[in-house]
Amino acid sequence: MNNKAQLLLVSGLLMSITLIAVTSSISHSVNIGSHQGEKHDITPIISSLENSFPLALEHEVDSATEGVSLSESFEEVAQTFESILISRGYSSSFILVTASEQDGTHTFVYSYILSDGAMGIEIDKTITF
Repeated sequence: MNNKAQLLLVSGLLMSITLIAVTSSISHSVNIGSHQGEKHDITPIISSLENSFPLALEHEVDSATEGVSLSESFEEVAQTFESILISRGYSSSFILVTASEQDGTHTFVYSYILSDGAMGIEIDKTITF
């Protein structure tokens, strides 16, 4: 009878250890999964910004009324893009360094910060059109 009690105790102990290990493993996988994957791949958003922002800025500058400065045009486009990104769960900030026009050629030097809450990036840009 003593051997059966010991066997039952060891079996219960092994079952408890197995249950703790499985629960811990599942919990760990769920926590890691919530911080990985496509959600944190901001490369498509960066590509979209790299392609769309300069075109939107050029359109805004070309269609601006007389007396609207280049910095005002930049701010208008930046606010639009920031709003769109916020609605998709990203935070962003566009910072104009310089804006100039010489002989009909516009040059903008700016940077933008993009974050999804877990990872962020700052990119410096210069565009001319």
